[in-house]
Amino acid sequence: MGFISNLMGWRDKPPPLDAAESQALEHAVAVVDPLLKTVSAYQRRMAPALRHALAYCDGLVAAVPGPIEVNAHAFAADPLVHALFATSGDIAMTLGKSRAVKEYLAEPAGALADDFYALLGMRLHEKKVMGMALRGDIVCTDMPQKLLYFSDHTLRELTPDLDETRRRLRTAAFDSLATSFAAQLADMRKERQELHDRWEMQRALSSRRQQAAASTTDSRVAQRREELEESLRLAAAALSPERVLDALVAWLAAPELHLHLDPTTVSVDRMGVILDTASPDAQASTLSFPELIGRDRRNWIVLIARISREEALRGVAQQQEASRYLII
Repeated sequence: MGFISNLMGWRDKPPPLDAAESQALEHAVAVVDPLLKTVSAYQRRMAPALRHALAYCDGLVAAVPGPIEVNAHAFAADPLVHALFATSGDIAMTLGKSRAVKEYLAEPAGALADDFYALLGMRLHEKKVMGMALRGDIVCTDMPQKLLYFSDHTLRELTPDLDETRRRLRTAAFDSLATSFAAQLADMRKERQELHDRWEMQRALSSRRQQAAASTTDSRVAQRREELEESLRLAAAALSPERVLDALVAWLAAPELHLHLDPTTVSVDRMGVILDTASPDAQASTLSFPELIGRDRRNWIVLIARISREEALRGVAQQQEASRYLII
């Protein structure tokens, strides 16, 4: 039976990792703990979860809306772009201040295409204010309202090719999964060190009392030391390469728990005032966008933007001019 089972297992053996999958696996190992390479058959054990995580990242990136034109004309014509920026000038300011935009424009590829694509991310906020509202034919003042606005606009993964931008975003999404696991592992190591420090203190306390007669207090110290030794043993076992590999496989097998998109829908008027979704206001626009939730647990509104190279150049030039006047 053992021979037959091995034979069947050989026939069901998954295909070897391709170049992209191997690169992703080795990147995850380097980020998490290079000692994972000491675990027997670590690549084979990681392969199914790795493929699942990469497929999940593909789906995640495919769900990001876009490409959406982001420029002064779109600010006037597209309710979504109008809501994302306070003024059309803020679009130029975002482009002009972006280090990623400046680096892209300085590259040879930045001079060959009229447009480029990028992930545009920003923070969503709601602010309570008092304003005017129309109730039937009556204009009411000092009405409590909520304003929708966005901040911390940032651009990532700029390329002249949409498919290449999406490929880079998949790589970034997978890197986020590996990095978030590594951060959790770092917390576990910190806790182990703290346990070790407390154990050292208890050992020193016990040594000072070795010459004294046994007492209830000494018994409690000894008991506490034993408890710390057991906790330290369990912490060390949990951080062994074998156990870390098992935990990483489990992490990659459930990527949706650590990185996901939450769809968001909100109805606003042209001033950014949040309205009831059933509002009859003809000026209301219903906006739909996803919120990306990752390891920092803070939401990012994300979309793929299409940006004119000329508009980006103007934005950079405007910021340089403004900086020159500030220096003068």
